[in-house]
Amino acid sequence: MNPTFYLTFSIIETFDAALANNNSPQFAAKSKNIRGQVEPLLKRSFANFKQMDIVKFRNGSTITESNLYMNPSDPNVTLEQVKSVFLGGLSSFNFTVDPNSVSVTLGNSMPPAIASSLSMILMSVLTLLLSISLHFEL
Repeated sequence: MNPTFYLTFSIIETFDAALANNNSPQFAAKSKNIRGQVEPLLKRSFANFKQMDIVKFRNGSTITESNLYMNPSDPNVTLEQVKSVFLGGLSSFNFTVDPNSVSVTLGNSMPPAIASSLSMILMSVLTLLLSISLHFEL
């Protein structure tokens, strides 16, 4: 499994409602702009960095949620290192990030839609099994 980091940060700007739709031209343009600046920064700092995917934008200035994918060749990259490199590059971006909004956590190696669907399926199966076991106890 490839190490994945979940990076969120708030861009100080008025939120454009079109960004909520990940199929909109605005989403595509903003994602491309952000990735075009953040990916080179991470590639310079982490030899095993593969790519950044923007998951979604949401209101609150413009909160950006993204996954950072790494090759498993160097599993010793830490949350603190990723956050430090990102914060260190803020002055080079053509968008303004609130440094207090930056959060890096361990991410999920599967896309969020699949992960949440899998959770719902597992809960449904557990409910069904519980129901069956209660039925046979009577």
